[in-house]
Amino acid sequence: MRDDAELHAEVGRLLAPILRAARREHGRIVGVAEPEWWHASDTVKRGGVVTLALAWLLHDPERMVREQIKAMAADVSAAHGWAAASRRPSHAELQRRRAGAA
Repeated sequence: MRDDAELHAEVGRLLAPILRAARREHGRIVGVAEPEWWHASDTVKRGGVVTLALAWLLHDPERMVREQIKAMAADVSAAHGWAAASRRPSHAELQRRRAGAA
Protein backbone atom coordinates (compact mmCIF):
# COMPACT_ATOMS: atom_id res chain seq x y z
CA MET A 1 0.00 0.00 0.00
CA ARG A 2 1.24 3.48 -0.81
CA ASP A 3 1.88 5.97 1.97
CA ASP A 4 -0.16 9.07 2.78
CA ALA A 5 2.30 11.47 1.16
CA GLU A 6 1.93 9.75 -2.21
CA LEU A 7 -1.86 9.69 -1.86
CA HIS A 8 -2.00 13.38 -0.98
CA ALA A 9 0.26 14.26 -3.91
CA GLU A 10 -1.86 12.30 -6.39
CA VAL A 11 -5.13 13.72 -5.07
CA GLY A 12 -3.65 17.21 -5.21
CA ARG A 13 -2.61 16.64 -8.82
CA LEU A 14 -6.13 15.47 -9.75
CA LEU A 15 -7.95 18.28 -7.98
CA ALA A 16 -5.64 21.21 -8.74
CA PRO A 17 -7.33 22.01 -12.08
CA ILE A 18 -10.75 22.21 -10.37
CA LEU A 19 -9.41 24.58 -7.69
CA ARG A 20 -7.59 26.72 -10.27
CA ALA A 21 -10.76 27.04 -12.36
CA ALA A 22 -12.84 28.04 -9.31
CA ARG A 23 -10.27 30.67 -8.29
CA ARG A 24 -9.96 31.97 -11.84
CA GLU A 25 -13.72 32.35 -12.14
CA HIS A 26 -14.52 33.70 -8.67
CA GLY A 27 -11.23 34.96 -7.30
CA ARG A 28 -11.30 32.64 -4.29
CA ILE A 29 -12.68 29.30 -3.13
CA VAL A 30 -16.16 29.71 -1.68
CA GLY A 31 -16.84 27.46 1.30
CA VAL A 32 -19.91 25.22 1.23
CA ALA A 33 -21.16 26.82 4.46
CA GLU A 34 -21.15 30.29 2.90
CA PRO A 35 -24.49 31.58 1.56
CA GLU A 36 -22.61 32.79 -1.52
CA TRP A 37 -21.91 29.16 -2.48
CA TRP A 38 -25.57 28.56 -3.34
CA HIS A 39 -25.57 31.32 -5.94
CA ALA A 40 -22.21 30.46 -7.48
CA SER A 41 -21.61 28.58 -10.73
CA ASP A 42 -21.02 24.83 -10.72
CA THR A 43 -17.30 25.44 -11.23
CA VAL A 44 -17.12 27.53 -8.07
CA LYS A 45 -19.29 25.04 -6.15
CA ARG A 46 -16.97 22.20 -7.18
CA GLY A 47 -14.07 24.16 -5.70
CA GLY A 48 -15.87 24.34 -2.35
CA VAL A 49 -16.75 20.65 -2.37
CA VAL A 50 -13.21 19.68 -3.37
CA THR A 51 -11.86 21.73 -0.47
CA LEU A 52 -14.06 19.74 1.93
CA ALA A 53 -12.91 16.48 0.37
CA LEU A 54 -9.27 17.47 0.79
CA ALA A 55 -9.85 18.38 4.43
CA TRP A 56 -11.47 14.99 5.05
CA LEU A 57 -8.61 13.20 3.31
CA LEU A 58 -6.02 14.97 5.44
CA HIS A 59 -7.93 14.57 8.71
CA ASP A 60 -10.09 11.45 8.24
CA PRO A 61 -11.81 11.15 11.65
CA GLU A 62 -12.47 7.42 11.34
CA ARG A 63 -8.83 6.69 10.54
CA MET A 64 -7.72 8.88 13.43
CA VAL A 65 -9.96 6.94 15.85
CA ARG A 66 -8.66 3.59 14.51
CA GLU A 67 -5.08 4.74 15.00
CA GLN A 68 -5.82 5.94 18.56
CA ILE A 69 -7.47 2.62 19.47
CA LYS A 70 -4.53 0.72 18.00
CA ALA A 71 -2.07 2.82 20.02
CA MET A 72 -4.11 2.33 23.22
CA ALA A 73 -4.24 -1.44 22.66
CA ALA A 74 -0.47 -1.51 22.18
CA ASP A 75 -0.02 0.47 25.42
CA VAL A 76 -2.25 -1.93 27.36
CA SER A 77 -0.43 -4.92 25.90
CA ALA A 78 2.98 -3.44 26.73
CA ALA A 79 1.88 -2.68 30.30
CA HIS A 80 0.68 -6.23 30.98
CA GLY A 81 3.14 -8.61 32.60
CA TRP A 82 2.93 -11.41 30.07
CA ALA A 83 5.72 -13.46 31.71
CA ALA A 84 3.90 -13.42 35.05
CA ALA A 85 0.59 -14.22 33.36
CA SER A 86 2.14 -17.22 31.65
CA ARG A 87 3.03 -18.70 35.06
CA ARG A 88 -0.58 -18.55 36.28
CA PRO A 89 -2.58 -21.74 35.86
CA SER A 90 -5.27 -21.71 33.21
CA HIS A 91 -8.95 -22.30 33.95
CA ALA A 92 -8.62 -25.83 32.53
CA GLU A 93 -5.62 -26.50 34.80
CA LEU A 94 -7.51 -25.29 37.88
CA GLN A 95 -10.45 -27.55 37.01
CA ARG A 96 -8.08 -30.52 36.54
CA ARG A 97 -6.50 -29.84 39.94
CA ARG A 98 -9.90 -29.56 41.62
CA ALA A 99 -11.04 -32.82 40.06
CA GLY A 100 -7.87 -34.53 41.27
CA ALA A 101 -8.30 -33.18 44.82
CA ALA A 102 -11.82 -34.54 45.16
